[in-house]
Amino acid sequence: MKVLAIIPARGGSKGVPRKNIKNLAGKPLIAYTISAAKESNCFESIIVSTEDKEIADIAQDLGAEVPFLRPADLAKDETPTLDAVIHVVTELESSGRYYDAVCVLQPTNPLRSSETIKEAQAHFEREEFDSL
Repeated sequence: MKVLAIIPARGGSKGVPRKNIKNLAGKPLIAYTISAAKESNCFESIIVSTEDKEIADIAQDLGAEVPFLRPADLAKDETPTLDAVIHVVTELESSGRYYDAVCVLQPTNPLRSSETIKEAQAHFEREEFDSL
């Protein structure tokens, strides 16, 4: 199964501005999610969806892909995460990249481990769920 990880990371948060790249115990917050995704070995691709060039650069330095920036109209406070996910999948499919499943990993959950990701994926596949 080809699984795509999407990490949605807006730069324009009003509650905690630039939270996704704020330092947490010596690393940008987003680093924990990228690291867990990479260490899990569950994903064909790990894509960060952002409209922010600095977040994009940091994500790429950490080993994630940022093949395009998210349009500003999909990076507003009221924009549903699903809209950003659909944007990524649509853009990738338009360039011939297809996946069997998508996993959305919020960067604001830095305590999620690679083991948790592996267990969730195994459960998803074993039970043949549509979503988890």
